[in-house]
Amino acid sequence: MNILKKSFFIPAVLGLSTSVFLGTAHADSTNHQYLKGIKGNLVTYCGAESAACAVVIDDFNRKVAQINGNNEFEAKFIRLSTSEMMSRIKGELEKSSRAAKRKCKSFADDALESCKEQVYKSKVDLAFYGTDDPYKTALQDDLFAKHKYPLNESIRPWASNLTLESGNRLGALYMGVLGLGVNTELLKKRNISKPMCWKDLEKAEYKGQIVVANWNTSGTAYKFAATLLQAFDGDLDKGWDAVTKIHQNVSQYTKSGSKGVKMAASGETLIGIGFGHDIVDLVDQGFPIELVVPCEGTLYEVGPVGIVRGAPNRMAAEAFTTFLYEKETQELLATVGSLQFPSNANAAAPKGSEKLKEAKLIASDSRFATKSYKNDIIQKWTNEIFPLAR
Repeated sequence: MNILKKSFFIPAVLGLSTSVFLGTAHADSTNHQYLKGIKGNLVTYCGAESAACAVVIDDFNRKVAQINGNNEFEAKFIRLSTSEMMSRIKGELEKSSRAAKRKCKSFADDALESCKEQVYKSKVDLAFYGTDDPYKTALQDDLFAKHKYPLNESIRPWASNLTLESGNRLGALYMGVLGLGVNTELLKKRNISKPMCWKDLEKAEYKGQIVVANWNTSGTAYKFAATLLQAFDGDLDKGWDAVTKIHQNVSQYTKSGSKGVKMAASGETLIGIGFGHDIVDLVDQGFPIELVVPCEGTLYEVGPVGIVRGAPNRMAAEAFTTFLYEKETQELLATVGSLQFPSNANAAAPKGSEKLKEAKLIASDSRFATKSYKNDIIQKWTNEIFPLAR
């Protein structure tokens, strides 16, 4: 049995006082001369909502054009779930991986890294945003190249930790918290009590009232899995029992991680499971939905960035990574409803994110980020839980 008792609250993990949550954005003051000379195309996979991907990509294209005085460069994004991104990159690099095992087997350390960069041929330059677990497991497939991500005092400790733990293969751009999106109008109409804990979702009154993403296609869904399995003092048996009972009340497993909370907002379901920043955005838009952070605690995601091995436009990929860490870029996300906590300590936390400051967080067991452990969990759910009648 894995016993886990460590938990903490949002201000502690962020290194923030609660007074920081309503900061004011500042005008763009960054010198973008590092964009000089960039040309060609930058192809990226993006794991956030399309609006968040687009606003950042468009601003990057605009600044590159301004600095260079021409339109000889274009960055593009393809929006995919995080798990889909990693699966696609792995498939695209499979041939390169086999070639590197043959050609680079006599090298070590920096020489090995250099050899791999010469051998690998990628179709995409960079992956960014989404949730961290699929990125972490992808490290074991050697999909990302090393890069000097910022580790100075302006970067939040949780962001620096991801970079250090990944061996400088991943950067970290934001943090979000998993929770429940509950439709308040349906609660009143059906005279149902509001769920306050993960355990509540097992109740018969929520039969057919819950939507969550499929564990095989969504990084959000795996974060939900890892949360439930660790939510009961680390007792995996109790966690799997909760997974099985909640499954009986799920009406739909969606492909996208954010689909459930959107369905709850529109009244298509009572409860959607997703990230708090997406729920807060829907609240701010006027939808009848409320954020609940379950009483047992929850896990948090980190939104990574990684330069793919053999990136065809490495210069542009490195410049885009620098751009993603900038204060102004991270504040830009809030303008399209992405209300995550930024990794740049100088960036203002978006208005509305203060609603998350009392969230109780679970310190995740590192095994959940390993490829073999994740595969075992997903396989167990796929073979033993998902086929059960609902």
